[in-house]
Amino acid sequence: MIRLKFSRRDFMIGALVGAAAGAGVLGALQRKSASDPSGNSGGSVFHTDRAARITTLSFISVDHARCTGCGICEAECALVREKTYDTWRSRIRVHHFEPPLDIASICASCNDAPCVKACPPEANALTRDPLTGAVLLNEAKCIGCRACLTACAKDRSDVIRMSRDGKKALGICDLCGGDPACVKVCPEQCLSLVPANQDGRGLAANPLIIARSLAHNIYRSGRDS
Repeated sequence: MIRLKFSRRDFMIGALVGAAAGAGVLGALQRKSASDPSGNSGGSVFHTDRAARITTLSFISVDHARCTGCGICEAECALVREKTYDTWRSRIRVHHFEPPLDIASICASCNDAPCVKACPPEANALTRDPLTGAVLLNEAKCIGCRACLTACAKDRSDVIRMSRDGKKALGICDLCGGDPACVKVCPEQCLSLVPANQDGRGLAANPLIIARSLAHNIYRSGRDS
C-alpha cells in the first residue's frame, strides 16, 4: 500500500466512506455465499439482467474521483468471466492508497495497443475484437514471455500481470464480449462505456500517477493551512 500525504481530517472522511462501501460489498457477498458461481445467473453476485451487447469500438472509462474502493467491480468480473471468487483473476483492479484514495485500473484498449505489438508473432496471443475494439488475450497461446507486461508497464496503466504460477499473462479486459458486467454493477457509477473515437491512451496512466494527480485536487495536499 502506497502512502500519500493528506490531512488527518481528510483521512477520517475517506475512512468513513470506505467503511460504508466495504460493508455493502461484504453483505452482497454473504447473501450469495451459498450459490454456485457457475449457475444460471452467469456467476453474477449483484445482478442477473444482461444488457444488449455493444457492437461499436469502445473502451471503459473510469471516474477515479468517485471510486470508493468497494471492490464490487473486481468480484463481479472474476465471477462472471472466470467463474471464481479469486479476484486475482479479475480483469479490473482497484489499487488502494493510504490515506484513502482508490484507483480502479482497467485496460483502455489503447489505439496503438503496444501490448499487441510486443506479443511475439510465433505466439499471436493478443488480437483485436473487430466489433468492440477490445484487446483479446488467448491464454492458450500465451507463452509467458512477459513482453506485453513490459510494454504496458512502461508508459501505460500496467494492468497486465502474470498468473499465480507465472506461466500466463492475465488482466486484459475483453469488455465481456460487448456486455461489460463491471460497468453495470458499480454502485457509484464510476465506470462507463466510451466510444473509441476518443483515444484510450489518455486514461491508460499508471495508478500511482493518477493518485498523485487526484491527491492535489481532492485533498489539496500542497496547500498552506
